[in-house]
Amino acid sequence: MLTRYLLLIAGFVSGICLLQSLASLPVLWPLIATALVCFSLQRKHFIFLLLAVMCCGFSWANWRAQLRMADRLQPALEQQPIEVDGYITDLPQATRFGTRFLFIPESSGQPLPSKLQLQWYGAPDRVKAGERWHFLLKLKQVHGQSNPGSFDLESWFLQQGIGATGTVKSGVLLPEQRAWLHRIRAQLRSKIQQALPGAPYQGVMIALTVGDQGAIPSEQWQRFAATGITHLISISGLHITLLAAIAAGICKACWRRIPYLAARFAAQRAALLAGVFTALCYCLLAGMAVPTQRTLFMLAIAALCLWRAQPSANSAIWAAALCVTVAIDPFAVLSIGFWLSYLTVGALLWAGGRQIGQGAKWQMWISTQAAATIASAPILLVVFGQLPLVSPLANAFAIPIVSVLITPLALLGLLDPFGYLLYAAERLFAGTDYLLQWCSTLPSLAFNMPSALTLIPAGFGVMLLLLPRGVPGRHLGLICCLPLFIPTPNHIAANSYRLTVLDVGQGLAVLVQTAKHQLLFDTGQLPNGERVLLPALRSQSIRQLDALVLSHNDMDHIGAAPPLLKNIPIQTIWHSLPDDHPLFASLHINRQHCQLGKSWVWDGVRFRFIWPDPAYAASTDNARGCSLLIENDQHTALIPADIGIHEEAELINQGLGKIDILLVPHHGSKSSSSLAFVETTTPHYAVFSAGYLNRFGHPKPEITARYAAAQAINLRTDQEGALIFDVDKEIKLSSWRRAHRHYWQQASAAF
Repeated sequence: MLTRYLLLIAGFVSGICLLQSLASLPVLWPLIATALVCFSLQRKHFIFLLLAVMCCGFSWANWRAQLRMADRLQPALEQQPIEVDGYITDLPQATRFGTRFLFIPESSGQPLPSKLQLQWYGAPDRVKAGERWHFLLKLKQVHGQSNPGSFDLESWFLQQGIGATGTVKSGVLLPEQRAWLHRIRAQLRSKIQQALPGAPYQGVMIALTVGDQGAIPSEQWQRFAATGITHLISISGLHITLLAAIAAGICKACWRRIPYLAARFAAQRAALLAGVFTALCYCLLAGMAVPTQRTLFMLAIAALCLWRAQPSANSAIWAAALCVTVAIDPFAVLSIGFWLSYLTVGALLWAGGRQIGQGAKWQMWISTQAAATIASAPILLVVFGQLPLVSPLANAFAIPIVSVLITPLALLGLLDPFGYLLYAAERLFAGTDYLLQWCSTLPSLAFNMPSALTLIPAGFGVMLLLLPRGVPGRHLGLICCLPLFIPTPNHIAANSYRLTVLDVGQGLAVLVQTAKHQLLFDTGQLPNGERVLLPALRSQSIRQLDALVLSHNDMDHIGAAPPLLKNIPIQTIWHSLPDDHPLFASLHINRQHCQLGKSWVWDGVRFRFIWPDPAYAASTDNARGCSLLIENDQHTALIPADIGIHEEAELINQGLGKIDILLVPHHGSKSSSSLAFVETTTPHYAVFSAGYLNRFGHPKPEITARYAAAQAINLRTDQEGALIFDVDKEIKLSSWRRAHRHYWQQASAAF
């Protein structure tokens, strides 16, 4: 009976997962009809009931997805001035340029999505949670950069129910307020900021108490990620569960000692109510964020099963919580955190009845850490391509300190009018981070990012590895996990190259690979370092660069160089920057100026700088920009950075000929791509690296028309995502957005 129950839940969840993997949403009614037919045949065989349940999960997720996609901004309203009344929800976040916040429209002359993410440029802290405003907005459809190994921002927008993003042009504060819960959270955040002014871990205390992670510095985040404890720096499922367990334990102990209460209500049931109520209150402090809701559902279902006072298998409770979670929120399966939490808990339950719980407490703790590490390793390898060796060690001391000591202390500090408890919690975390800094110096294993299909044998392998010692065939689990570690062969042959134009928004970053060498031309703006460059390099198993070209001194071309230089070894930097540029301070890397005539050959592919000319009197940084020509025996590619019309004329005078792949100069601005340049190069592919609806209006319509008139195939990173050219005897092109299509993404332009 239990097996059938688990199979039915697996079928329902599989149907939801299948829907979320589709490139487009199917028509709903055939699925419902199929489910009804299968239900009518269930008496003939269990397989029909399983198929019916799977169709129900698929249909339910399909209906919810269609509703959410319908709640998105209409394309005709993009960039149109719209006046709207509404209120601020959640906690506004200070950014480098102003304030970012979530907004719930209440009234407008246009049909708007139910939730918007807005940016108000200028002074921070203009808005507060719960305030009602009359705004003049300019909105655009949700859009994210699409690159190998990168975070899918559009998927996150879907999960959060955000139907559009935009900017505030002007606003008027209105009377009354809304969102009482977020107003309370804002007040508590202010209390922590006042109690811990200038404290280095103020942001961590805010994250642990009210779930706002925006004040944590990036260097701290990098250290937490390197040691594998990022799950602790939030109101996570672990914190909620442990806090609920502490509350339940205290309630049970006290309840038993009061005869009047113990005689009228069982202490065990009182403890269950106390635990669930504590979890609910903690989730409310986090603003009932989606991850905390999942934990609350799981605890509530577990408590309900225990309330019935009937024995239930741990696997049945876990499966029921999983089923309810994905039924309430079918988009949860798109979250890596969802799978890490549920599969890790499932692995602990699987191991708990077999080997955890036997022996001394320290042995139990080590067994638990080992089981959690083994269970999470396949997902971490597939998603991030790396496995911190120090993660078990860091979690071994960080989990009890942060979850059992620091978090309760910080929560009690919210009630302390003097701030002593908050200060104690902050100092205790400072000591914890001192140990984490030592852990971060230890090595971590980096692997190629394996295919998601390797999770299937790896999952089976994990189940075998977590069996008790002595079980026959247990070590076969290692063989099942081997596909995770098999390196992907480099398919770039000699005399060939791969050119990847990364989607870095308004900027430029191009990765060039030959059989044994890698070069990166420019980096894009600063945020692209962690969001795009490092994930893209990890996805290609690139651990070092043979050369980095920094074309000229514009932040949309070299802004992400600092995080890149910090994390990736680089042999040579080619640049046109001043020798005393701050980027080169304390940097011991071979540096050379890119100039006309400098060249080298890698694996049969020739690289040659054709600009700048030292004899040319350049008046701007753009005019001094590096221009790199890449050639094999059949095809050429040109990356001219942001050179203008005058520099293009100089290149034509030097004998520039036909180009097969052209990175259009200056993102397609009017100051470049002269008619003579376009007619001389006559590119087969004209690639525009530009941000979605960028404020410069790049690429300009007359420039795209000019290339189209020259029979060029126009390609834009804001429409196609990263563009990958495999150049051999022929040129093979693939668009990352097109090749990894999902129903929640905007349609890409046709080639």
